[in-house]
Amino acid sequence: MTDAQEQELADWFDGLEPYEAPPAYTPIKGSVSVLHHLHYTPELRDQTPTGTCWAWASTAMMSMYFDKQFGGHPMLQDGLSVQFLASNAWMVGSNLNSGGHVGKTKAFYDMIGYAIPYTNTGAAWDTEFAVGEVRPSAIASGTPWSASGNRSFPIASIKNSLVDTWGVPQENAIKNLKSVLDAGHPVGLLFFLPTTADWDRFDAFWEKEPAETIISMDYAKGHTWDKGGCGHWTVLVGYNDEDADPAKHYWIVLNTHGTVDNRRPDVTFRLAMNIDYSAQFEGNPDSIPFIYGWVIMDTTFAPRNSPIPAKGLGSISLTVNNWLPAAVTSVLVSGASYSDLPAAISAGRLTLNFLEIPCNSETGTWTTTRSAFRFVSKSGYQPAVIVSINRLTKKWSALVRGPGLDRKISSSDGLVAKFEYMDLDAPGEPFVLLSQRGVVYDQVKTWASALVKGR
Repeated sequence: MTDAQEQELADWFDGLEPYEAPPAYTPIKGSVSVLHHLHYTPELRDQTPTGTCWAWASTAMMSMYFDKQFGGHPMLQDGLSVQFLASNAWMVGSNLNSGGHVGKTKAFYDMIGYAIPYTNTGAAWDTEFAVGEVRPSAIASGTPWSASGNRSFPIASIKNSLVDTWGVPQENAIKNLKSVLDAGHPVGLLFFLPTTADWDRFDAFWEKEPAETIISMDYAKGHTWDKGGCGHWTVLVGYNDEDADPAKHYWIVLNTHGTVDNRRPDVTFRLAMNIDYSAQFEGNPDSIPFIYGWVIMDTTFAPRNSPIPAKGLGSISLTVNNWLPAAVTSVLVSGASYSDLPAAISAGRLTLNFLEIPCNSETGTWTTTRSAFRFVSKSGYQPAVIVSINRLTKKWSALVRGPGLDRKISSSDGLVAKFEYMDLDAPGEPFVLLSQRGVVYDQVKTWASALVKGR
């Protein structure tokens, strides 16, 4: 990660709602696992040389929530598609090697509104993904709950929360984590190891130790971050504290590094339960000093046979008119919903994929009516933009026209549309996000016309 991405991760952690075990919950000793909710082929659970552990971990958690919600009917063999998220990771500012976090997974699905199974056409993990990204257009997103063929499963909500383990007594941290597992749900574990030597030690454990060996990453306490420091997302899927010896109590953690010549037949490892949950190291580029971080990804899918929720864009069209003297592209975005109603707008910024378009007094004119805010570009300004923000329907639309827009907006990539505004009563304040919505490639309607002259 870059320093900016590290800081974004820290800010995301800071914004998470804390989770504590319900007051009536009383932990008991025993053995619990929720891994049966993930119907997977262990040999295929390998992220290969990519920085996609966050996508694997979050998709596994969502798959387990799906299985629990619908009682295994349908049973998703190998769960939901990791490839669907990884191929479209650009939508949330990530790629194969820049890393990410499960909050980016939530952001993606909040925009798209549905997940697809691993078994859809092109949705299986591509083991060559590390050397050449699969185009999103290779993946069939499907239709909601179709009786046959490709399917998609609309998502009602995703909520991330941070399990309270930092600065609390060890027994409280264990209680909070066990309460989630006892309720039948997984927990995401992001652990940081600050040095190359620390990672060498973990890698040797993973590759050479028997599956029954228990590890504690407390060995990295107090170490100073170096160029080999990084974090890794895994999934807490169970625990065992039946033994009379507390040193033999452990968590069961699902990894993404394959079966290692069948040394790890279910791709898990055992993490000591009696660890220092507030263990810290020094010199992280962001403000997170903790080795262990535990995040819940509470996912609720829409009822069976539900249509895709209206979380994405209502309409997208991309038109390329090559027959004009200078090739002109127009992009229409409509039906982008939002929740917080702006009181007044002095300036705005429309973003379509990687193209940012200023909407201010230098580029055009804002007008306000009882029902809408409207922006129209000045004559001759390129790209020309018309933005309409409807106060009554709480939806916004944008029409963008100009030469060469298709170089920034490719229908084979899908489209992300974002509008931010500056409040008239708060000059100089940062832009406020009105909403960000996205669609994958097969939801973009494309029309192209060209005139070819013969001789």
